[in-house]
Amino acid sequence: MRLLQDKGHEGFTTNAVAETAGVSIGTLYQYFPNKEAILDSLADREMAALSDRILTVLADQATVSVRERVGLIVRAVTTAYGDRRRVHRLLMERSLARGTHRMAPLLEHLTALLSSPSGPNAPGGNRRLTRGEAFVLTNAFVGVLRAMIMRPETAPGDTEIEDGLVRLVMGYADLAHPVQAGSGTTSP
Repeated sequence: MRLLQDKGHEGFTTNAVAETAGVSIGTLYQYFPNKEAILDSLADREMAALSDRILTVLADQATVSVRERVGLIVRAVTTAYGDRRRVHRLLMERSLARGTHRMAPLLEHLTALLSSPSGPNAPGGNRRLTRGEAFVLTNAFVGVLRAMIMRPETAPGDTEIEDGLVRLVMGYADLAHPVQAGSGTTSP
């Protein structure tokens, strides 16, 4: 991770990794056949850690307001990488270029959690999200977080993003007019 942060993708070679790790190139090749395998392993590890942080926030029953929960999720993503945002961006770019399969388990878990009878209530606490609502909300929310990581120089500040995500969640789950399952219309 340090090597990738300091040297970028261009300076990330198997020889540099072996030297930084203090092992011979032969030993490195026993575990990783090439540079791409190392990068894939790092991307898998980063995605697993990100997933754990987000799921921990959602599982915390002490956090009750939508604003608190959204803020904690945003901070779980942004502060976890500290000065390593460049590394995370490189690994995310790699993951996205190879397809979104690394995100799929997190997205599926979040969709299931938000639409589960034992999952958190929709904002306002009146009802559960349908599976379709949970899918749309989860993918929209994660898309914003992904954009924060991928384009940090053009992204607004974290507070503005938190505010926007709170409005997204609250507006999306407008409980005054719940959608009838499969009808595409709202109930009176």
